[in-house]
Amino acid sequence: MFTFGIRGVPSSVKVGDYPCPQCNQNQRYRHRRVRKFFTLDFIPIIPPGNAGEYVECRNCKGTFLPKVLERGSKNKEFMALYEKAMRHSMIKMMLADGVIDENEKKVVLGIVNRFGNNHLTNDQLEALISESERDHTDVTQSLKQISSSLNDHGKETMSKCALHVALADGNFDPSEKKRIAQMGTALGMTSSHLKGIYFEIFQQNSA
Repeated sequence: MFTFGIRGVPSSVKVGDYPCPQCNQNQRYRHRRVRKFFTLDFIPIIPPGNAGEYVECRNCKGTFLPKVLERGSKNKEFMALYEKAMRHSMIKMMLADGVIDENEKKVVLGIVNRFGNNHLTNDQLEALISESERDHTDVTQSLKQISSSLNDHGKETMSKCALHVALADGNFDPSEKKRIAQMGTALGMTSSHLKGIYFEIFQQNSA
């Protein structure tokens, strides 16, 4: 029996140097294009079209919109590709079990300030939490919009961050596990991929 599917295959468009928004200095980059292929027994055979493009920093592995390469682009005016989705996802992750824990706040703040180009203060985080509590937008919507432009490293990073937020209060609630699974599906990750991430993080925590 044959197995059919669709798979995204990245290819390099060009390479060069650019001012990385996350490293805050010039770094080597790869401009990559993702093409979707129909697969037969997991082998790509027919390319139905492009799925997206991104620029990948060779140093920090961050992924960005191609506009980061535009002449005259300023770092302070450019946000990493997944910064907004990261903020939204991490806050929604914190709210998944209906309890806001101070340790979770610290972890969320650390994550968004590590992977974002725009520093977030405690007061700004509180404002975003209040906004998110009133906003019932499905967290997966923003992730689906960027999934085709994120490499595997970017997807894994977002999933690992979500798991760190969930574990920050010492209790991995079923609602949190469900939300991480939803995020993984929106990012195009398989359940086995997520299980591998669970195993890695739990091993680190038990060490």
